[in-house]
Amino acid sequence: MAVLEVDDVSVTFGGLAALIGVDVVAEAGAVTGLIGPNGAGKTTLFNVICGLQRAKRGHVVLDGRDVTGARTFNRARRGLARTFQRLEVFGSLTTRENLLVAAEMQRNGRDPHAVAQEILSEVGLTEYADVHVDSIPTGLARLVELGRALATDPKVLLLDEPSSGLDEAETDAFGELLLRLAERGLAVLLVEHDVELVMRVCSQIYVLDFGEIIASGSPDEIRRSAAVQTAYLGSPLSANGSGR
Repeated sequence: MAVLEVDDVSVTFGGLAALIGVDVVAEAGAVTGLIGPNGAGKTTLFNVICGLQRAKRGHVVLDGRDVTGARTFNRARRGLARTFQRLEVFGSLTTRENLLVAAEMQRNGRDPHAVAQEILSEVGLTEYADVHVDSIPTGLARLVELGRALATDPKVLLLDEPSSGLDEAETDAFGELLLRLAERGLAVLLVEHDVELVMRVCSQIYVLDFGEIIASGSPDEIRRSAAVQTAYLGSPLSANGSGR
């Protein structure tokens, strides 16, 4: 079931078209990928979905309701959560406190401390619970940001390059975490430059280039797409999905 629908979204900055008629769907229980070269418009699309950027044309539908004109906080209340390409955490707070900030804003009536403890375990940060975030490695801080988003009890989770700063083992574990989140019914929309990770965890992938969706489909269909090969400067995606 589609929980997030982006329909015919276009954005212009002055005379520059940043997005042109973009359609994207994210379904509950699945990880959906959004890939493309730098400057393709991926973060701009996330900003439109969250309400940080107004679209010139098009609609955003969240959980069956058109939220195109809704404010950012109203979209969050309807179940939208996001992480950012540039790490955004409260460095002077502990990991637990970062999660509590979000858990105390949830509207499902659960004890925020219980929610924070559950998420600490789920994302693998229990041993860092009482450590200030500005003293832990960037890769772990990324997990803090993810955990804080999960603490809001979202229906749709937007992740903007979440594996940045993770080593190979951490990236593998992160991929497994994404699959577990999807299994419990969450809709995940993933922007990521690690194409191997995208190919491994996503059931549907959209490829954005110069503001337009040039291909969409399963990982196998994306690997075979000539348009995708061209967008990635002729660097072929290997059989196991790796490539840049």
